[in-house]
Amino acid sequence: MKKLKREQTAQLMQIISTHYPNQQILHLTDGSNDLHKALYDFTKAKGFEYDLRTVASDLDEWQSEDHPGFHLEPLDLAARQYNKHAKKYENIFVTLAPAILESDPETMFKKFFRIMKNAATVAILVEKGTPMQEEIDKKLEESYFVAINHIDIFDDYDVVTAKKMHGWGAYSVGF
Repeated sequence: MKKLKREQTAQLMQIISTHYPNQQILHLTDGSNDLHKALYDFTKAKGFEYDLRTVASDLDEWQSEDHPGFHLEPLDLAARQYNKHAKKYENIFVTLAPAILESDPETMFKKFFRIMKNAATVAILVEKGTPMQEEIDKKLEESYFVAINHIDIFDDYDVVTAKKMHGWGAYSVGF
């Protein structure tokens, strides 16, 4: 597990708007880094909901009783959807290994699109030097995300953010 620097994760947390109460944040991870700890602390301090979904990770045993908005579940990437409720999340964070991201990104991104609220943000940490770093913009555009940006915060990762806009591509992603 790569340890992320506290100052860098604090910068990443700035993409989460704190102007609105009770936000819902989803984090999909394989435990390759410790972003989950920063998101846990941030959401606990703000009173936000934090859904942590894990893929083949030792985080499956990590539990907390002092954060009422925290939920931990294993993630089945082949599942029809990643959540039981449509349009729930304001922010989705993705920290998955390159092999997982590269296996079928369009399907994964379309599943994100279905569970995001309008104007929600997805932030994907892509390992620097991987083929996905070059291809991710095109894959996000093909999945109807807009305002795609790369943020150079971390030493080992490129943070790629994108927005879901109201009505864009709704019929193409399964609505």
